[in-house]
Amino acid sequence: MVPTRIELARPVPPLTYLAPEGLPSGLRVKVKLRSGSAVGVVLGIDEAPPSVKLKAIEAVLDPFPLLPPRLRELLAFAGGYYGSGLPHLMALCLPSGVLADWETSLPEGGTLAQLRDAGQWAQLEALGAAWHRGELSLPGLFHRRNLRGAGITEVRRTEAPHPLKVTAAQGRALGLLEERGPLPEEDLLREASVSLSVLSTLERHGLVERVKRLDLLSQKREDIVHKQVILNEEQRRAAQAVDLEAFGTYLLYGVTGSGKTEVYLELAEKVLAAGRRVLWLVPEIGLTPRLLARLEGRFPGKVAVGHAGLNATEKQADVMRLLNDGAPIFVGVRNAVLAPLRNVGLILVDEEQEASYKSEEHPRIHARDLAIKRGQLENCPVVLGSATPSLESWHAAQMGRYRLLKLTQRPAGSTLPTVKVVDLRECYKAERKKVIFSPLLLKALGETLERGEQSMLLLNRRGFENFWMCRACGKPLDCPHCSISLTYHKGPHRLRCHLCGFETAPPEVCPACGVEHLRGVGEGTEQIEDQLQARFPTARILRLDRDTTQRRGALEAGLLAAENGQVDILVGTQMLAKGHTFPKLTLVGILNADLGLKVGDFRAAERTFHLLTQVAGRAGRAEWPGRVILQTYSPDHPAIVHAVAQNFEGFAEEELPYRQGMAYPPFAVLSLYRSEGDDPAKALQPLQELKAQFQAQPELRAELRILGPLESPIAKVKDRYRMQMILKAWNRGPLNQALRLAPLAPGGPVSLDRDPVNLGS
Repeated sequence: MVPTRIELARPVPPLTYLAPEGLPSGLRVKVKLRSGSAVGVVLGIDEAPPSVKLKAIEAVLDPFPLLPPRLRELLAFAGGYYGSGLPHLMALCLPSGVLADWETSLPEGGTLAQLRDAGQWAQLEALGAAWHRGELSLPGLFHRRNLRGAGITEVRRTEAPHPLKVTAAQGRALGLLEERGPLPEEDLLREASVSLSVLSTLERHGLVERVKRLDLLSQKREDIVHKQVILNEEQRRAAQAVDLEAFGTYLLYGVTGSGKTEVYLELAEKVLAAGRRVLWLVPEIGLTPRLLARLEGRFPGKVAVGHAGLNATEKQADVMRLLNDGAPIFVGVRNAVLAPLRNVGLILVDEEQEASYKSEEHPRIHARDLAIKRGQLENCPVVLGSATPSLESWHAAQMGRYRLLKLTQRPAGSTLPTVKVVDLRECYKAERKKVIFSPLLLKALGETLERGEQSMLLLNRRGFENFWMCRACGKPLDCPHCSISLTYHKGPHRLRCHLCGFETAPPEVCPACGVEHLRGVGEGTEQIEDQLQARFPTARILRLDRDTTQRRGALEAGLLAAENGQVDILVGTQMLAKGHTFPKLTLVGILNADLGLKVGDFRAAERTFHLLTQVAGRAGRAEWPGRVILQTYSPDHPAIVHAVAQNFEGFAEEELPYRQGMAYPPFAVLSLYRSEGDDPAKALQPLQELKAQFQAQPELRAELRILGPLESPIAKVKDRYRMQMILKAWNRGPLNQALRLAPLAPGGPVSLDRDPVNLGS
């Protein structure tokens, strides 16, 4: 036993324990920590151990590193770049419930446990390398001897010799297992025509053993017959332009409805035919059900999925399936970029501009950027697809770092929708009051209902009213724990904080001045649904936002109902804007296109343009022409003008010079340091000390621009005061150097967000 550094997914630095000599780095181990236990990852021998009595580790959990070698390289890169420990990253790709069975038999005899007990760690590591290369088969590696929980009970023959005297029933069971190998218990009972007591007797005599394996086809798929689509000339050229034999980054820029998915499917088919695998990233869980149905129709039995909506058993099942090379296509959201997929031949990043690819929690990875790094390590192409690319990706394509592929036509004769802008300032002058539905929109809704077609209304605010305020003293009702106002939800009659979850019943009088003049201000999707139901009582209205889709499967059920024509008017937030196809949808109404422009973030205009263009693209995707009515108080804003024209290139030409003049991405790179404390002074002090460290380095002083520290836009969340400091540089070198010179302590008061995408929170 030698002193060994163990890193834990806890807010503590790496600790030193006694562990078996020769233990490879990257293995998970169980250790004692204070009064309990924790899982850690082996970093290597501690060359300068502390002069105290060291505890021994409790158990080695992995016989060899379970993650493929190239993925381990990616984790090492991500750990250094984002300032994150290995255990935090490993937890994103290897659930804690995925454990190897030490009693797994080896082809040449013996078990993994026997090599462990003999201290043969080098031999175990060599076995793992052969298993990753596909040269060694270990089919029972992840079976569980504990028969409780979800999964399939499997019966397998032991190495005990066949006894001379057995009953006829026992003989049938043993013979079937010897002939066919391990079988599910139900199949064995049925095919051998024996009872469960027969198996229990054989197990008691050590002739058979029962283990539990997870159902590796745990995801229920919608049955769909795949329709082979003939690619048009543009799609065919785009697919042929991707070199599947080498690393390269491609930006597939296509107008909404131009058939980017068909290009993805064509490339995936070629990669699978070559014996390699496909990693397919989507930004949201809501985009996966229909896509999975299409993939399953074209590639039956070859698709696995990973997203936050799965339970622990389903996540474990699909990770085991990937580790056993059982799923050539893996579809997932952000963390899927770290999926333990071997021999990756293609990485697809759909809707690459989406902010949901960037994690807002530790570790703050960006899946799109890591996808490109993984493609480099796997030596395979990476295709970034979007109708509204991020300006970073567009600039990279213009500079030649990415190859630009364009799709400018909608197939099957469908055309882009016509867009009509309604100036809400003129509506206010005419009505002498705030207008939610313009006369033009109300008329269009009525006409669409009469024709039996669908409408969609987008408002990126949930709840009934945005906040309550006192008309006497002017004070809003704020969250007592956060620096934001409470949102009123009419259904449960509660005021809620959308940051910390605090909620309370609406008061009768103002808490500040005691007057009864409390009124709600603004409107959310709940109020829109309410007003529509009053105006169109016979219409079938469906609201889809975070409040109505909390129950598992609710979002998928709602989208399916809309696709099948069981909904007349869809009301929702931005979750409706991207990737969905509703054949009968011909009218899209955007109720307040200005909402996203009122945020203190240099990306506000870009996000607004993306959202408006994407939601407008939902209309007229089938044989019926579509129309969009866009209501705004700022009809002359460039983001709105170009979104109306569906002109991304025009928007990029106008926005990029502004970014360059202000030294914002893509012309500069940012690191956001944030600290929290019980009061503002405690939150500010660590950042001031960190700034002094940076300014003490002459080489950094010349290369870095330091903004702050100052109060965060949302100054308090969950009773913790927040301060932030931004480091800006022309390239990533100085930011990497700053992190090396002043590494952040795990669990310390300061957190790091490399390449932040949300500066308004």
